[in-house]
Amino acid sequence: MSHAEFDQRPTVSFGPSTELKSVHLIGICGSGMKPLAQALLTIGVKVSGSDPNAGNCAILSEMGATLYETHSAEHIADQDCVVFSSAISSGNEELVAARSRGIPVIHRSEMLGWFLARRESVLIAGTHGKTTTTTLLTLLLERQGAEPWGFVGGTVKEFGGNVRIGKGLLAVAEADESDGSFHNLPRTHALITNIEAEHLNFWGTEEKMFEGFTEFIHAMPNDGHLVICVDDAGCRRLLPESRSWTTTYSIDNQSADFYAASVRLCGEFSTFDLMHNGRRRGRVMIGIPGRQNVSNAIGAFAMALKLGCDFEVIRDALSDFHGVDRRFTKRVAPNGALIIDDYGHHPTEMAATIAAARLLAEERGGRLLAVVQPHRYSRTQSFFAQFGPALRSVDHVIITEIYAAGEEAIAGVSGESLRNAVAEQVSCPVEFIPEFDQMKKSISAWSKNNDIVLLLGAGSITKLAPQLALPAGSTAHV
Repeated sequence: MSHAEFDQRPTVSFGPSTELKSVHLIGICGSGMKPLAQALLTIGVKVSGSDPNAGNCAILSEMGATLYETHSAEHIADQDCVVFSSAISSGNEELVAARSRGIPVIHRSEMLGWFLARRESVLIAGTHGKTTTTTLLTLLLERQGAEPWGFVGGTVKEFGGNVRIGKGLLAVAEADESDGSFHNLPRTHALITNIEAEHLNFWGTEEKMFEGFTEFIHAMPNDGHLVICVDDAGCRRLLPESRSWTTTYSIDNQSADFYAASVRLCGEFSTFDLMHNGRRRGRVMIGIPGRQNVSNAIGAFAMALKLGCDFEVIRDALSDFHGVDRRFTKRVAPNGALIIDDYGHHPTEMAATIAAARLLAEERGGRLLAVVQPHRYSRTQSFFAQFGPALRSVDHVIITEIYAAGEEAIAGVSGESLRNAVAEQVSCPVEFIPEFDQMKKSISAWSKNNDIVLLLGAGSITKLAPQLALPAGSTAHV
């Protein structure tokens, strides 16, 4: 692996059979670390951790974790291992102290791998749709009574966070390909949604990324279920590499094992007939919009059936699902406009979300404004030409400055240069507004009662939705 952090191997052996009594997590309140801490505490492991946001992690304190708001070598004593994430620098004093004392230092994914190795695990991999599909499958298994563990990359209302604390030996988890860490996760079964060129700052080339997915499925046991979407060219390319019994799914490809018929897309939900081996199983509704979520639902449906769930249980659970936080999350502005907050930052994700928002705008009789915060200079550079086509169906575009996510700037790559490129590819007005305060004024002046303001990005733009909308809990119509 090319990241320096991944080169920090344990100073003494650590593996699936290692017995843990005490663990320290650096950056314990992070989105990937917090659920691990909760899981470890639940199974009786003593947990400590450091994080500047420790004061906002009451749930961990209540569960018995020892929290520190600063990093210090003094926090490292006799723990069985110290866990870090890719956000922690190699010179962190707690890491240095642990290594000097011979304590195993492991990446967050290796800690999750240790946990999954003790369970029947289902990994959800792919460039897009992992979070929604992981959540869906976890909820379907929960409704069936399997009491699964679930590790999700977003906040789920039903979980009260991004982990579902289970009681059984079944666990569902997102498998993150962005830094190659999905190789650290033992898998009994796997579902792959799609494979598209992404995170090339890590992989280097699309070919290397495909090789990474090939290695991912080769590590599956021969009796494990592989569920894979054949609508995606990358997944179709991967099919011949499968060494386990494979189930295919599609939205409308009738050669797939599972596919949809009579799909009806609405601004608030979608319905379809689930077809299995050419036979209709029944009409299904999913309580979130978008063609991409029909695909996610079919994939989750296929895996749940393979794991022994009943069709009727799955169907009823799907109709009750209303999404993950920052995946088409809706709020109402004081003037009645609808604010939709969405994590989508890759052009493919943006296009899918825009299609669902466009449909909802038409149902409301309003216009669609897209506010785009490009994520990382390298990603913006890689997909520069794809932003315009993704934005062609909106009525107005606002582009912010690039959210660096710790990267150094790249000459010629900026929010303003992206605005200029997009303006040449779309027929609607395109603005570059780097500051949120000015952006809020522009949005308020442009939007009216029936309009939709779609916020797209994985960075600080998430702070904008609450500032534009009525307070949470408002009874205004959504």
